[in-house]
Amino acid sequence: MPKVLAIFLCFVPLLSFSQVSVVELEVRPIPEPHTRDTVVDRWNFAQPGYQKLSQQAKELVYWTNYCRNSPKKFWDSAAAPIIKLFPRLQTPEARSLEQALIHAGTLSMFRLNPVLVKTAQGHANDMAANQAGASHISTNGTDFATRMRLAGIRGAANENISISSQSILLSVILLYLDIDLPTLGHRKTLLDPNLREIGVGAALYGKDQWFLVQDFASQQ
Repeated sequence: MPKVLAIFLCFVPLLSFSQVSVVELEVRPIPEPHTRDTVVDRWNFAQPGYQKLSQQAKELVYWTNYCRNSPKKFWDSAAAPIIKLFPRLQTPEARSLEQALIHAGTLSMFRLNPVLVKTAQGHANDMAANQAGASHISTNGTDFATRMRLAGIRGAANENISISSQSILLSVILLYLDIDLPTLGHRKTLLDPNLREIGVGAALYGKDQWFLVQDFASQQ
């Protein structure tokens, strides 16, 4: 059966380092919850610019906020079935994720920030168009911290990057898992209550992969 690579990077400006994870999985149909969460959908549709996002970017926002609104439900209905499907994902990180989501409680859903949407989509477009490797540094040499400063973003800010295929939900779950990353940087970013705003970008990367970007910030 064909296999694909999923590559993830998380940049934490405060600590000034990137964390990289590469996961190889077989191509299989990805199960998703049978019904949409109407609370999450209503929240997302109320966000400025949401309707203008690509379908992939909308799904990235949906699954991220689905988990924020109900972490345990996300584990039961989305994460656990997918982890069960892939032996490669049945790791200590999966067990720790289950406990983290069970005990996380409800978190504030991310507000869509139009400035962060612009930075995230711009980075995705740049890297995909130039077939650049997974990096927080743009092809013109601009790093993430500089992109945030030029965009006027103040306070805490983080960035998650994913190059993957199969489904957006699978990509999000792999970010939460952080396999082979002891610091769990992606997971901590996604569950950080101090990060309240998000921008997302999605660009076709090659034939059948997506370059996905999540830019996060504290309340602006």
